[in-house]
Amino acid sequence: MFPIPLRPTFLGRARAALFIAALGTACGDDLQPTPGPGDDEDPVVTPQDGANLKHHDNGDGSFTSVVDASNAEAWVGVDLDTGKQVSAAEDAVWDLAFQRYTVKARGGVSGTGGVEVAIVPNVAFAALTQAPASGYLTDAADGPDTGGSPDTVFNAGDGWYLYDLATHMLTPRDQLYVVRSDSGAYFKVRVQSYYDAAGTPGMMKLLWAKVDAPAGVRP
Repeated sequence: MFPIPLRPTFLGRARAALFIAALGTACGDDLQPTPGPGDDEDPVVTPQDGANLKHHDNGDGSFTSVVDASNAEAWVGVDLDTGKQVSAAEDAVWDLAFQRYTVKARGGVSGTGGVEVAIVPNVAFAALTQAPASGYLTDAADGPDTGGSPDTVFNAGDGWYLYDLATHMLTPRDQLYVVRSDSGAYFKVRVQSYYDAAGTPGMMKLLWAKVDAPAGVRP
């Protein structure tokens, strides 16, 4: 006599199904993508030219940009996080705005973006790689000085420039500005000149780059 093959019982079939399902789950866990080495890194800034904003990539993470702020009636907004020219309206997404020799940051009396600025004098641009932990200010209402304009961080006190009474020319001071943008990222900014090659005023030439957040601070 030949042995009669036994049909698998319902319990046996159920156990087999459970085993296959468990095996599939285990394999699925193994196949889940793991974070890549750059997933937690800050996004790279890739500036784009605008009607009043032109960029040059210096190849070392920094950019030389010229803001045409020569129109005394218009503000030119710049979003440092994207490197784009944007509207300078109060509720727009900008970090710095330029009009002739005045520079304002979208915080304090200049807007609701929470943008803060720290002044770092006598430090070489390349030497500053991490933002300072303190010293940040926001644009304030006009204080006891001449004129009625707000005291922006860039223009308050002695301002970003030296004024020559004999030639009426503006020369940038030897200092950096570290800007905490509306997204919480940090950028170093140096004003390099106020005139273009033809001597046109209001052509703000900036050297700028993203820097690391202060120790213990995550943007």
